[in-house]
This record gives sequence, C-alpha cells and structure tokens, in this order.
Amino acid sequence: MNRYSFPDNLIPANDGSRLSKLKQYDVVDTLSEPEFDTISSIAAEIFQAPGAFVNFVDAEKVFFKSNLSMFPTNQVHRNDSLCSLTILEDDITVFYDTHEFTELSQNPYVHSEGGIRFYAGAPIKTPEGHNIGTVCVIDDQPRNAITEIQASLLKKLASLALEKLESRRMKRQMSQIVDDHLHQVTHDLLNPLTSIMISAQLIQKKAGDNEMLQKVGNSILERADFMQKSISNLLSDASLNEGEEQLAKESVKIKDLTDHLYRDFKMILEHKQQVLHINGVTDTLLHIDRKRIHNVLANLVSNASKYSPLGSVIHLRYSESEKTVLFEICDEGAGIAPEEFDKLFRKFSRLSSRPTGNERSHGFGLYTVKVLTEMHGGRVWAESEGIGKGTLFFVELPKY
Repeated sequence: MNRYSFPDNLIPANDGSRLSKLKQYDVVDTLSEPEFDTISSIAAEIFQAPGAFVNFVDAEKVFFKSNLSMFPTNQVHRNDSLCSLTILEDDITVFYDTHEFTELSQNPYVHSEGGIRFYAGAPIKTPEGHNIGTVCVIDDQPRNAITEIQASLLKKLASLALEKLESRRMKRQMSQIVDDHLHQVTHDLLNPLTSIMISAQLIQKKAGDNEMLQKVGNSILERADFMQKSISNLLSDASLNEGEEQLAKESVKIKDLTDHLYRDFKMILEHKQQVLHINGVTDTLLHIDRKRIHNVLANLVSNASKYSPLGSVIHLRYSESEKTVLFEICDEGAGIAPEEFDKLFRKFSRLSSRPTGNERSHGFGLYTVKVLTEMHGGRVWAESEGIGKGTLFFVELPKY
C-alpha cells in the first residue's frame, strides 16, 4: 500500500535560489548527451523498467535531458510531472500504483492509455542542498515493492548525474578562460602586424626599380596580410562559439571562392613544396556568407597542408546536384585512425596525428567548420582508410 502524503504546494520555499542554481548548469533545453542516456539506461536495467529519465525541473516545465521511453516529447508541464513531487523530498519517491491516489486522477500521464502506474525517482541534489531534477523510472504496470539495493543504486545514479553536470560546468568555464586568453593574444598581435604591413609598403615605395626589394616587400606584405586574416578569423570563431555570429548571405560564384583560396595558400604551399589542384569549378552561384564559407574551406585546406608531407598534392574537387553542391578536399597525409573519428569535430579535440612542418594547431578548426557548415543548412564529414593513408573531407551545402 502506498503511503505518500501529497503536499499543499508543488513549489518549494527555496524555488528562487533552486532555479538560479539550475540555470548555472545551462542544461535545460539542451540536446541529449551520451553520459545522461547511460545513466537512464542503467536505471532502466536495475528496475527492469520500460521507461527511464534524467529530468530537470524548471520554473514551469520539467525538461527531459534523457528520455528512454515511448513518450514522444522532451518536456511536460511542471504541474503534471511526478518529478515535481520528487524534488520536494530528500529521499526517493515511489508510487507502486498511481491509480490508488485520487490526487493523480486528473493527471494526463497517469490515466492515459499506457500511462504511468509505477514510478520511482531520486532527487538530483546540488552541494548547496537544492533538488534541481531527478533520475526516475516508470512502468505501465503497478508493482508491489522495490528492493533496498534498487533504491540505493537509484540514489547513486542521481549523484552521478550531478557529477556529470559539474563536469560540464567546469569544461565550459575552462573554454571561456581559453576564449578570453585567445581574445587577448589575438588583439595583442594585430597592432604589430599593422606596423609590419606599413613597413612593407614603405619598402615597396622606396625600392623604386629594385626588383629584389620589391619582391621582399611584397612577400612581407602577403604574409602579414594572411596572418592578419587568420587572426581575424580566430576572433570571429570565438564570437561564433559565444553565439554572437550572424550570417551575412550573398550570391557568390564558386570560382571566386576557389580563386581566393588559391591566392591565400599559394605561398604556404610553396614553402612545403605542395600543390593544390582545383577541379570541376564553375561559375555556379551559392547563396552563402562569403567570409564564413571561405573560412570553412580554408580550414580544411590548411589542415590538408599541415598534416601532409613535403611535395604532396592536395585536391579540391567540386560537384553539384539539383539542390546541393559538394566540395571534396583530399590529401596524401597522416590519415585518421578509426577510433578517432568521433573526436574529429569536437571543440578543442586533438588527434594522434602531428603536423609535418612544425605548424601549430589550436584545436577548434574542425569544430568551427562543422558549426559554420550547419549554420548554412549543410553537413560535413570525413573518410580515411587509416593512419598514413590520407583523408578526404566533404562539405555539402544547399544552393539556396
């Protein structure tokens, strides 16, 4: 027999501070993550239950961070959720048969077809004592009891969910520190680069007919200009990561994109005795943010050069269908190990391969490629036969 005593109010006295703490974790309305799905799956296995969740109780809704059930939604109204009752208690909350409670007779998730008959939930408690969510299991059949081991493990899973939240929060803080440092360093570099470019222009001006000095001045100017653009791109990428970047779309010829790319990388490739072959390019128009898609392709060509040996060939191919265009960047470089594919487009991820000319890698170029491509409604992926066998990157974009 259930002996749960229903409270007069679903809103705890500390709800304001509780919600403030929940907001610090920035978890509500985020995508599913494997770590939280693992917690749900373990809970479901422990209870042999058809449904399990990791939920967070917001001001007016309960958000399902992990939903391993037949429920087609990722949130319910706070008043309709049994988890709203669970966060009012420090111990687990169990309903062996929800139909025994008149207080739940109007609950749409209890008395619907296939609704919740059995429920067990453990609160996710912060170090400050705020219950911000639950790890819970459900069944459409009533039960008579749960074991002490099941109850204990459910509470431990709730503690594990909090550890995952704390880990996410620390990673975001570290990323912010890195981004702040990046802003500082890049801004500090821009001023001397401007001076270098002015000096190079003065060399060209005073060189007159001296062909060698003209060439030196031009070389310095081109390198400084490329570095300035790279630094500006880093600043833009940091703004993108903070959610500040907006696309400025325009009609751009693909040939203009590839010509610009070739000019930017001419000296870099010559330094490593590498060749960039551009195939299949036409005057086809794309409706894109020119700077951002140039950044996408430049990142991929830069990586191809960094991780390829001296004297190698890099291919940039282009093809199109009725609705999309496809860029392929193929290199003869280090390749990718099968177990590292899932790390490719993660922020600050580092692979086992190392640049072949002592170049530096900041760890978020491919992350930026993925974000910018997806902002355009496109997709990016890679293929490789393994270490030492080169890599092929694909960028697919809609034409309009």
